[in-house]
Amino acid sequence: MSRSNWTARSVLLAGTLLCSCTVAGRDYQRPAFAVPASYYQTRTYATAQGAAETWWQGLNDATLDRLVAAGLAQNLNIKSARQRLKAAEAVRRASGRPEQVRGDLEGSSIFSRRESQDGSTSLDSAEIGATYVFDLFGGFQRRSERAVAERDAQFYQMATTRLAIVDAITRTYIEARFFQRGAAVTRKTIQLRQQILATVEELKAARAVLALDLERTKLQVASAKADLPGFISGYEAAVFALATLLDRDASEVFAMMQRGSGQPYPSTRPELGVPASLLRNRPDVLLAEAQLRSATADIGVTEAELYPSLEVTGSIEAFRGLPDLYQIGPSLRLPLFNRPVLRAFHERAIAEAKATEYDYRAAVRGAVEEVQAQQSALRSARQRTAAQARAVNLGTKVADLARETFRANEITLFDLLNTEEALRDNELNLIAARRDLALAWSRLQIALGKGWAPDQSPASAAAALAAAGSNPETE
Repeated sequence: MSRSNWTARSVLLAGTLLCSCTVAGRDYQRPAFAVPASYYQTRTYATAQGAAETWWQGLNDATLDRLVAAGLAQNLNIKSARQRLKAAEAVRRASGRPEQVRGDLEGSSIFSRRESQDGSTSLDSAEIGATYVFDLFGGFQRRSERAVAERDAQFYQMATTRLAIVDAITRTYIEARFFQRGAAVTRKTIQLRQQILATVEELKAARAVLALDLERTKLQVASAKADLPGFISGYEAAVFALATLLDRDASEVFAMMQRGSGQPYPSTRPELGVPASLLRNRPDVLLAEAQLRSATADIGVTEAELYPSLEVTGSIEAFRGLPDLYQIGPSLRLPLFNRPVLRAFHERAIAEAKATEYDYRAAVRGAVEEVQAQQSALRSARQRTAAQARAVNLGTKVADLARETFRANEITLFDLLNTEEALRDNELNLIAARRDLALAWSRLQIALGKGWAPDQSPASAAAALAAAGSNPETE
């Protein structure tokens, strides 16, 4: 090759490299916007990151602890999210620098023969070629950043799924214990009213009460019996839902639920911290930010496609019986006729990034609102539970006195039945209040972003999944 050709190619290469003095797009920076300094009617204090906090243990229920552990290990949605994280990590490994190099090895053996000639010929050849694309304007760098952000988004999506499963298991378990406890109270009420009915039947035989009193007592018994199937049905439906969440047979979950029957009750008050902590504690907020990072990197990717690209291609061709052929040289590509299309893609990327930024801001605002709403709900649930407990205590004393005075013929049967009915209503209301208190406490923990993952970064979690491979026992 002549010296003039090498000089022209060197000038082409050097000129293009000198033009590429900046990276396309913009570096990601978290949007600056104000969040409240503290939650409404709450003092301000710092709190540690709660991602690894097993907050459900604060409900003091060993069966719930076992169910949550089984759900986190066996739930199908979590397994699916893990596989998507592995897929995103594979894409990340193939993005950026690995995309700058490509090449192939090709071999062929061609047999040819002409009808007008005697004999035939055979041509055997082999070729290996490689191409290196220069990252002149940072397009590959932005591709790598986009892949990392999308990998992180899958990690936080998995974390969001994990937190949703913990929430669903805890909420369903609380409901199951509510129905189970309601059924127990109803059975006790039926037994007590049947005892009263037996007494009334004796009094009716002695003509000490009216027939109306007897029928009224039978109505109370029938009413209590009519309530029982609803509690049993609700309990069984909740257990079936738990079995689905755990990917287990319902009979196994029924066996686990027989180990206890008490209602979960929170013994601690959640630490709220400050609203700014939600930016690192809430997986849905972190997911929205990762999506914003990906959209920001995509601006650089689409902008770099508007600029020239330079690549160097080399190949070696070997033919049997002929000298080898070596080829190498740069090539420059300048988008020209498809520039309006590329410009449209770039404008779309800018608009998508702005929309994603608004989504991120909305996620933060929504998280703050949810914490404050759940905090208010928890405060109300505590007050209602305390008041209802006092009502049950007073109702129990009144019912005991009513039974004694009825035996002494100092009150009517109607008064006794009304007292028993009021006590039963108060007991059921207390059960419902305890359920609502446990649910409000749990929802506040979820709103604070606690318990969604151990202390892991997206990179370490993806690496752990990749190291586990396809072993089903480790997935």
